[in-house]
Amino acid sequence: MTEATIAMSVPAPPPAADPHGVAVVVPAFQEGATIAAVVERIRRVLPGAPLLVVDDGSTDGTAAAAAAAGAEVLALPANQGKGAALRHGMRAALARGAAYVATLDGDGQHRPEDLPRLVTLARPDRIVIGSRRGAPGQPAARRRANRVADFWVSWAAGHAVADSQSGFRIYPMAALAALDDYEGRARRFSFESEILIDAARAGITTVAADIPALYAGTLRRPSHFRPVADIAGIVMMVAGKLLARGMDPAGLRRSLAGRRRLGQEGRDDPPT
Repeated sequence: MTEATIAMSVPAPPPAADPHGVAVVVPAFQEGATIAAVVERIRRVLPGAPLLVVDDGSTDGTAAAAAAAGAEVLALPANQGKGAALRHGMRAALARGAAYVATLDGDGQHRPEDLPRLVTLARPDRIVIGSRRGAPGQPAARRRANRVADFWVSWAAGHAVADSQSGFRIYPMAALAALDDYEGRARRFSFESEILIDAARAGITTVAADIPALYAGTLRRPSHFRPVADIAGIVMMVAGKLLARGMDPAGLRRSLAGRRRLGQEGRDDPPT
């Protein structure tokens, strides 16, 4: 076999996501103080992209502020939880022809200016996570809770997942093919963990891009995340999946090996 033949037999890497195929979904509950600025900044960095704000039963003018800033608002009649709001927005984004769905929070802790960088890492078989693992500023209780969740989610996914609790993500269409399976459960934060595990078992891995941890001086309302209760719910969900697979010792070995490798490299995110 000639060198030219060998070169031609190597498959080309899949192309990066086309920014024109990305829709943005922002779940929002009581974000009246911040949502307009978030929407305006998204519009500047991804002009023309479908931008859907899912108002999860807010009573503080969130929907009106988002609409005035230029977002399409999908209003839920009552608060249903972040997971339900995300699924509602994801379905709407896919119905509009999106090949990728970007998600970020409406409270200002994610910088819309980082969206284009995450989009360049997206692939049809890859979820991109904006990871705060290496950034200073995350509250200690939140950081500890996230590390616990990362251990369990990585085990069930069978590979190291950095910052499994970050809501700043790019999902390929294939990862969202079974949204109806989550109805009736995964209402709050467990949905974002469960979909990583299910995607990994379908051959869709995760990679991470470093983002800052913006908390002090940024958040304008108390966090909706409850470190003890929400992490307990996530751990119970993961435990159920592991029990169904005989605790998946091979997945545990792969996830720990991946974390050790990343630690040796001095990084928290899988290589891109």
